[in-house]
Amino acid sequence: MSSIKAVLFDMDNTLMDFVYAQVGACRAVAARLGRGNGLELLDLFIRSKGEYEGFSVIAEYMASLGIYDFDLYFECCEVYDRTKLDLIKPYEGVDQMLGILRNMGIRTALVTNARRANAAIRMERTRLRQYFDVIVSADDTEWVKPDPRHLEVALSLLGVGPEEALFVGDSIQRDIKAAKCIGMKAAYASYGDCNFFETRDERPDYFLCKPMDLISVLEGAAREIDLQPIAVDYQPLQNPFFIDPQVQRRL
Repeated sequence: MSSIKAVLFDMDNTLMDFVYAQVGACRAVAARLGRGNGLELLDLFIRSKGEYEGFSVIAEYMASLGIYDFDLYFECCEVYDRTKLDLIKPYEGVDQMLGILRNMGIRTALVTNARRANAAIRMERTRLRQYFDVIVSADDTEWVKPDPRHLEVALSLLGVGPEEALFVGDSIQRDIKAAKCIGMKAAYASYGDCNFFETRDERPDYFLCKPMDLISVLEGAAREIDLQPIAVDYQPLQNPFFIDPQVQRRL
């Protein structure tokens, strides 16, 4: 793939294990409230249609338990945020992979639906900021993924065309589809996919089982659809907490 001049990355569950951190944060809130094991709160976040960092979900959870209190709510928000940040960590091999991209002279961009402040603090905490030429967050454009214009902003900042770039993401709907519709190659970060209710109805060009698989792709050691390709009819996860082994390891 010598024609590839830039690689664009999603952030959460592509570079870093956001689900692991969120599970721990939900458990910390449950422990503070003295109710449950946190999975009920996690389920509310998952079903919140993009409000995966919205504190309103915590208020909704407390109200459902009949224990909402203004001061306790703010304390739980602080517990959630602090614990999530304490637990966030890159996937094994991410630092090595990004360092190799630097040595290969490939430009890099982060394209995330997270807010700028959240993206900045996570990138600093995981020490990944140094590897990126460009960061495009939800605050930087009028559009976010799956709108492909979010990716086009990053391409413009990098000075490359879509045919010269590869996008890496864990979501078939938000990441893979967005890249493919503007002519970018797309690599599916299957190791981080916890999009439990998402339809897998798009074929990526590459299937990554671990972050370092990306280097094999760029060096030409992996052909298109050579790394365990997903089927077009790959179905959404139905009971992720108790069936999917990747999620079980996070719990």
